[in-house]
Amino acid sequence: MERRDFMALGATAVATTLYGGENTTVSTPKSVDRLGVTAKGLRFDPKKLSGISEKMILSHHQNNYGGAVKRSNAIGEKIAALPSNAQPFELGSLKREEMVALNSIILHEYYFDALGSGGTMGEKLRKGLEQSFGSVTEWENSFKKTALSLGGGSGWVLLVYNRRLGRLENVWSWDHLHGLWDSEIILALDMYEHSYQMDFGANAKGYVDVFFTNINWDVVNKRYIQIK
Repeated sequence: MERRDFMALGATAVATTLYGGENTTVSTPKSVDRLGVTAKGLRFDPKKLSGISEKMILSHHQNNYGGAVKRSNAIGEKIAALPSNAQPFELGSLKREEMVALNSIILHEYYFDALGSGGTMGEKLRKGLEQSFGSVTEWENSFKKTALSLGGGSGWVLLVYNRRLGRLENVWSWDHLHGLWDSEIILALDMYEHSYQMDFGANAKGYVDVFFTNINWDVVNKRYIQIK
């Protein structure tokens, strides 16, 4: 038996031992297609929001959210096209930009999906807020102050349920990159200027107050119930 035949026989024996028998086929890894992200439509009629114009909502949805979708897909194509001998910094810079774009998409969807004025805060969520913040009023005050700390800048304020802490938390998030890990998003408020400047100028407080009048509590309640 020649050496190459012996080596081939040895490899077959190892594969049979590790993967469970002679009928098991061991295939080499294949590249995975990077499926593009598809934009979601608005779940509410933007004409029916109170104090927020249809023009601003459509611009926000089409240009900022839609732009993040396009950017994410373009970055994904660049990553897929990188040769195997690409330098680490080439991939690293693309992965950072991909994270920014993907997080922007996800956070915008949480934001838009909870708009539309539906229902009232559910008892289960109310109790969760009371246990975590002392009262609903204290939670709202904390949420709004966190939002206003980002006014004139860029970022998000998020109400999340953190599994590690076992409680609800208001989270300050800047540049789509900051989060409290092991958290589920309950409510998201976009504090980038593009989300309010067209209607409110520099009046970030007016925007935050109006946001609260347009929350679809049916959606928010469902998010909380699903994780609890």
